[in-house]
Amino acid sequence: MRLPVALLICLVFQTTPLRADELQLSVIAQHSINERAWPVLEAAAKRINITVVARPMSAERGVVEANLGQIDGAVGRSIGVEQKFSDLVRVPEPVYHYAPTAYSYMRPDVRGGWASLRSYSLCIRRGLQLTTVRTRDMARQQLADEASMLRMLKEGGCEVAIMDRNEPAAKAAIAADPGLAQLRPPLEEMPLYVYLHKRHAALVPKLTAALKQMRADGTLQKLSGEAD
Repeated sequence: MRLPVALLICLVFQTTPLRADELQLSVIAQHSINERAWPVLEAAAKRINITVVARPMSAERGVVEANLGQIDGAVGRSIGVEQKFSDLVRVPEPVYHYAPTAYSYMRPDVRGGWASLRSYSLCIRRGLQLTTVRTRDMARQQLADEASMLRMLKEGGCEVAIMDRNEPAAKAAIAADPGLAQLRPPLEEMPLYVYLHKRHAALVPKLTAALKQMRADGTLQKLSGEAD
């Protein structure tokens, strides 16, 4: 899946006032999880007659600017963001379920979850809070993107790479190289949410209802790839 046109806009923050008739929301730049979450949010917003515009930026900068009110919110974030960024309000219905999954040329048994990986060297993506926390005491390298992780894995720089179960780059790599495997089950599953600046708190129940309706009618799973 290619990034929507909205995700290709300039990364530099614009100082002009935000338009009143649209929400500008941060997404993590060049990250496939947001590629899956964004169409879901876009469809939910359409159902409640609002427009959303993606602002690609680093994971940390995105929530900082949203919390300051410089943009309207952040997409595809884990629960608990509001504990550190108190001016953000979580839309309680997830837009995507992130499932960090091990990829390797080896065949370790991962049924024990994260603890199964303690004896292996890992490649993880820099800036993702969940994988950073879960692998804190493990041998790991933090890389800029999934393509770099796959190269490092192939070259033997790490034994296991951690990516989403639906990661397109990993699927393409497995199709081209039968020696590479996706190890099941996923290490865990984490719902990801939309956070809005508190000035938009009135939209939270509306977006929640739209997302619940989309999950019930199957639209959410189709757009996000959760049904894959």
